[in-house]
Order: sequence, then structure tokens, then C-alpha cells
Amino acid sequence: MIKLLLIILIISLPFQFALNIGENIDLVTTRVLVPAVFLLWLTKSLARKELRIPNMAETWLIMSFLFIASLSLALGRDAGAGARKLLYLFTIFPVFFIASDAVREEKWRKRAIAAVVLSGALTVAVALIQFSLPFFLGIGRSVKAWENLTPFFLGNSFGELVAANSSWLVNIAGETKMRAFGFFPDPHMFSFFANLSFFTGLGYFFYKKKIWVGAGLLLTLIAIIFSFSRGAYLGLLAGIFFFVIIILKRSKISKKAIAGIGTILILIAVFNSGAISQRLASSFNLKEGSNVERYKNWTEAVDIIRDYPLGGVGLGNYARAVDPSSADRSSIYAHNLFLDIAAETGILSAAVFLFLIIFSIWRNIKNNNIISLGLASGLVAFFIHSMFDTALWSPQVMVVFLTIVAIGLNVSSKCKVQNSK
Repeated sequence: MIKLLLIILIISLPFQFALNIGENIDLVTTRVLVPAVFLLWLTKSLARKELRIPNMAETWLIMSFLFIASLSLALGRDAGAGARKLLYLFTIFPVFFIASDAVREEKWRKRAIAAVVLSGALTVAVALIQFSLPFFLGIGRSVKAWENLTPFFLGNSFGELVAANSSWLVNIAGETKMRAFGFFPDPHMFSFFANLSFFTGLGYFFYKKKIWVGAGLLLTLIAIIFSFSRGAYLGLLAGIFFFVIIILKRSKISKKAIAGIGTILILIAVFNSGAISQRLASSFNLKEGSNVERYKNWTEAVDIIRDYPLGGVGLGNYARAVDPSSADRSSIYAHNLFLDIAAETGILSAAVFLFLIIFSIWRNIKNNNIISLGLASGLVAFFIHSMFDTALWSPQVMVVFLTIVAIGLNVSSKCKVQNSK
């Protein structure tokens, strides 16, 4: 039953909704389902007197990260703000322990992987429908229609914050376009999720050769492109180059070499076309407005880290450290996962999370199979994108991220990328 609940949880991620149980309390269903399934898993484990927690580096790094985050409450200026964020971490990170146990069996491991792929396909289907609305309703009516949905999917207070500071629109060559983001708060969190599911699906497609997976991959690629998220573009390119390079290194089959080169040429063609190439090229324009603002955010975070290197300013206290007049919920953050973590909880905490990603990538490379290569490529994309945005506080993204880390601990050695004749 626990394993089935995990699969249902993963598939339901694109459609999570907020319970709106009180003022400033936007409790989304993911944050209720994960603790509920975890308590069931824990009760069952204790009843059989066998708590199966993997004694691996990733487990200790996750536990260290949670410990340091808890410790930072004592150092923070506003313990209440930190407590809310800490509660979030402890309602999401337990999915790692559920998943690492559930996917020990190959049957359920394959189902979990398929669930991640299906969840991604459902996510991008919604996003592509949302992206197409302006062609029928116009930009203004489309934005208004989606703003009316935010209280249901994001919560009243968070939805209001998102609507007031939305990045749903982008101006490219003087033309305003609506970006793809689905029921996520912004295109960046959507593309984090889409990239992780895309690369999981890429490895699964090479393994299973399922038509629905291939169709899902194509739709996901299109949706990521229409998110116009430059961090996602860079992550996607890095992940695909990583995937192709490892394939070519491990295989001497000319067909795979041709496929790899063909993939690169297709990507170059796609990202060299019109609005997409302009959007990607603007990533390197230091005078472009959002780049100037992002550089300012990085500088502010680095200044805080320099002043508070060991413990940071305390979990949940970053916004007020930058602007003492900021509200309880603020859109202020460093726009870099590792700077955000270091500024709030110290350099050691950021290093722990960095090593979690690196160890998981390395373990999946060592597994030497096509599914693991897809997982590793997704984590590479996540790492690169994290240089420009922070997905730590997105329940959907973190559930998929932690599930992928857990799957990587248990992937079968079958279906290796062989050095065939």
C-alpha cells in the first residue's frame, strides 16, 4: 500500500491544490500527503521491527542538511519565519526515506520511474494548454483567467504574492508573450520539474522504447522551450550534452554516434531560431534588465555570506536581512540555490546540499546503465539551473528531486550501455 501511495503522490504533483486553512497558511496537498504516507511507512516499519534506511552518503547528507537547518533557528533573528520554513523541509524531505525503501523492488522501481515520467507529461500538457490561451483569449484575459486559479492551486496569500510579482510574461524583440508554467507559480519552477522528468523519461525511453514516453519527451521539450526560462535552457543543454557524451564514451556503435551528433545538431537548430535564440543569447548580456537585477541579488547574498559565513542569518531571515521592511512572505531571494542556502544557514549547509547533488550524479554514472544515465543527466540540468534560481521551496520539484536521488540508490544493473561489436 505504501508503494502504491508513493506512485499516486508522484502522479498527482501537477494537480496539487491549497487547503487555505487560515490566514497566511496555504497548505498544499503535497505537504499533507508526504507526512501522512511517511507516518504510515514509519508505523509499518516499526511494527515489523525493521526500519530500512539506506546507509549511504546521500542519506547522511540529507540528514545533515536538515540538522543544520534546525540549528540555524537559534541563530536567526525571526525564529517564527525560520520555523515555518523548517516545518516545510520536514514535511517534504521524508519522501526520500519512503522512496528509498519502496523502490528496492525492481517492479516498483520501474513504476516510480514511469510515474515521474507520466507526472511530467501531465504537467507539460497543462502548461501547453495554458500557453496557448493568449491565441484565443488575448494576453490580458489569459493572465486574468490564470490569476483567478492561483488561490486554488497556490493558496490565497501565496497566490496573491505570485500575482503581484509574476514572471508569467516575457518581452522578446518588443513582443509580449505568455510563458508556459502550468499550475506552478512561475516558469522557473515549472521548468525545474519538466527538466527532471524529461531526463528521467529520456533514460526510460532508451530502456523501454515506449511510444507514449517518446511523445511525452517531445511535448516536454516544447514546453521547456516555451517557458522562456534561460536557466532551464542552460540546464537542458548541459543535461543533453552530458547524456550524449557519456553515451558516446561508453559505446562504439556508429548508430549511437550518429544519433548523438544528430541530437546536438537538432538542439543547435532549435535554439538558433528566432525568439528562442534571442532569449538564450540575452543570458550573456550583462546590461539586460533581469541580468542586472540578478547580479544585484547575487551581490547582496555574497555580502551576507561574508558577514555571516558559518550560520548565515538564520532560516527564513534572508528577505529581512536584505530589506528589514519586507513582509512575512516576500519575493526576495538570491536567485541561486547555493547562495540562498549559504546566506540563511551557512556555507557548510550549502556545501552539504551541493555534495548531495554531486554524490547522486556520481553514483548514477557508476551504475553504468541507461536509466541511471537519464537520472544523472536530470541532476546535471538541475545543478546548472540552480545557479540562476532556487527550487528548494517548491514541493513538487523537491518531491521529484528526492525521489530521483532515492531511485539512484537502487537502480538495477540491467540494461547497461554495452560496448557492443
